[in-house]
Amino acid sequence: MNAYSSLFSRYFQKLILINSLFCLFFFLNPLNTNAQKISERPRIGLVLSGGGAHGIAHIGVLKVMEEAGLRPDFITGVSMGSIIGGLYSLGYSADSLQKILKSINWKLILSNKIPENKVIFLEKGHFSNSAISLPLTSRKVVLPSGLINGQQAENMLSFFTWPAADINDFSKLPIPFLCVATDIINYKKVDLQTGYLPDAIRASFSVPSIFTPLKIDSLLLLDGGLIRNFAASEAKAMGADIIIGSYVGFKGYKADKLQSVSGIMEQIAMFRSLDDFEEEKKLVDVLIRPNTEKLSIFQFENVDSLIQRGYEAALPYKEYFRKLADSLNKIGAQKPIVSILDKKSYSFRKIEITGNKSYSNEQISGVLDIKPEQKVDKYMLTDRIELLYGKAWFDKVKYRVISRNDSLILVIDCIEKPASMLYGSVHYDNTLQSGLIFEISLKNLLTQRSVINFGSRIGQYYRFDLNYLQFIDRNQVFGMSANLYSDNTLIPMLDLSGDKGEVLSRSFTPGLSINQRIGLNNMMSISANYENQNLILHYISDVHLKNLTYNYITASYDYQINSLDTKHFPHKGTILSISASTSKLQSAVLKTDTSNVEINLYNHGQSSYNRFYTLHGSVDHYFSPSGKVTISIGGDVLFITRSDSVSAQNNFFLLGGVESVNKRSIPMVGFQTNEIPVKKLAGFRTNLDIELFENFHLNFMANIFAAQEANRSTGFSLLSGIGAGAGYMSIIGPIKIGLMYGNYKREEYFNKIKGYISIGYNF
Repeated sequence: MNAYSSLFSRYFQKLILINSLFCLFFFLNPLNTNAQKISERPRIGLVLSGGGAHGIAHIGVLKVMEEAGLRPDFITGVSMGSIIGGLYSLGYSADSLQKILKSINWKLILSNKIPENKVIFLEKGHFSNSAISLPLTSRKVVLPSGLINGQQAENMLSFFTWPAADINDFSKLPIPFLCVATDIINYKKVDLQTGYLPDAIRASFSVPSIFTPLKIDSLLLLDGGLIRNFAASEAKAMGADIIIGSYVGFKGYKADKLQSVSGIMEQIAMFRSLDDFEEEKKLVDVLIRPNTEKLSIFQFENVDSLIQRGYEAALPYKEYFRKLADSLNKIGAQKPIVSILDKKSYSFRKIEITGNKSYSNEQISGVLDIKPEQKVDKYMLTDRIELLYGKAWFDKVKYRVISRNDSLILVIDCIEKPASMLYGSVHYDNTLQSGLIFEISLKNLLTQRSVINFGSRIGQYYRFDLNYLQFIDRNQVFGMSANLYSDNTLIPMLDLSGDKGEVLSRSFTPGLSINQRIGLNNMMSISANYENQNLILHYISDVHLKNLTYNYITASYDYQINSLDTKHFPHKGTILSISASTSKLQSAVLKTDTSNVEINLYNHGQSSYNRFYTLHGSVDHYFSPSGKVTISIGGDVLFITRSDSVSAQNNFFLLGGVESVNKRSIPMVGFQTNEIPVKKLAGFRTNLDIELFENFHLNFMANIFAAQEANRSTGFSLLSGIGAGAGYMSIIGPIKIGLMYGNYKREEYFNKIKGYISIGYNF
């Protein structure tokens, strides 16, 4: 009760002083009574400190103030306090802020990663799929100045502050606002009161060595908490007569916690800020200090718990806040805030692009597809920025809105990636054995709007994929491509001319295609390919057969979706592939110990050269009922109209294995990779993934298929399989190991129980 009485005493002393001044001014200026009565209403400043995730507790303080009917006239914020204060100054309620913070994916905000479903389809193959990535450039390599460039954070802030995009003077926000940053060039405090609001907030919470500094004009800005973590003086300078503060910042360590290098360094780094707080808090009438000590400053997911801590800390002051609000309202009505949250769209007189060198304004504006004076809302602009970033042209791309000559200008700020990149890793599994993975991506090398992607797996079982794509429209939706694919893969058991054994499948496929990109995650293409396939026997044939060579011309239509949030151990999304093709055999060669027999259309004897059609569909859908559990369901359908009879069925697909290893491979748990050649099938699979702790997973798999094997003309076999394994996401890529069991009546050469192992990235 003593502290409570002290608060009232200080408050009434201020009211007496203000009323005395008011009366004196009344006698000196009797004609301006009404105007002065309104202007002399004491104004409240709210000061919100930094403190990492602990700053979320400020929302609990705001809730208590709202319940008491007390609204601040000014808000100052630092670091996390600038996010809470900046959004509240727009007119968001405390409940709205709670919902916003719970909707944010903080793992993405506090990382340099973006979900794979935000990457354009053509870039998904080598996105987050290599142990090393190096620019192929003559420019000097510069190490980043922080771990996080702010791509996700700045887009998030721009989205939620959209209603104030046309306001560049923060005193004109519904509640006047100021945030504090530190200029690391001159190591001086910087008060941010004008400019683009998301940039100001981003600068204020740029924690050193975690976030990169933000450049605004000639200033290079980091977290304001380095110098001032509690901006009470700024609130007073804005005009606050009564100051309420919420402090969750660093409080300093006692001797028992100064036994480590990190603790000592943090204490040293915060010396100036701690000393400054001791002075700043003298200006505060009410200082609320939520108890957040046992919660990590990096646990931004603890929204409800942190808000509750802030609410509990502010609750003892609720009655004081209510009486203060009543007293202030008796002196004069508080000016109502202007609602701006219903602003939906803006139109821009001009679109400016900065920071681009390798990619032209036309290329960038073509992807954005936004025209001057066109009405634009935050959803549309966010999607276009994500599409532009997903092109993998930029390390960072964001937008700003500035006012110039009473018009709005949309500015697109770019930090380019090198146009040429080399990706590398190593891989081992019990099917492909060991191999080196090299991928190269070259953009705008020969012409504008061109992309060259080359991927290779170098080892006993190799794979090469070269694609040259030229976009032909301004928006880079339609493209024409030339591609070359080749692989060398083992088929563990194949029936050829009555003999069975290991066969090496070696393919070489050049082709042309027309492609249409549909958003970020969909791709449609029509292609024509020349397919050369060699089947090389790894056993001694009774008929002295050595190898078979087939040459086809194939026309196909493909539609693909990949909306997975991450390539490895995904939590949500869908991967779908539908392919319809028609093929015709052009020639074939049968090589024996003593001869090469060429069979063509005009010399085919009993062999068939009939055209055949292939339809293949595959889908897997992932969803997560909880943060640590992911379920996937999916399956495959395959239908081939007929097989030619040069020697045996050669236009088959290959069933078996945990993962697909080439374009004709269909995974099925319980069987060796490529174990069962099939020409018709339908099946279902499911997978349960449990993340026991970060990056460590347990997997349980099951599937069932009805299949018609390549060496039979009628009937189907029923196959089923189950598996269990463990996985770990390491710095060299995913590591997977496990056991599986397959049930198949016609299986004669392999054990029903099999093991699998896979280490490292692949392509």
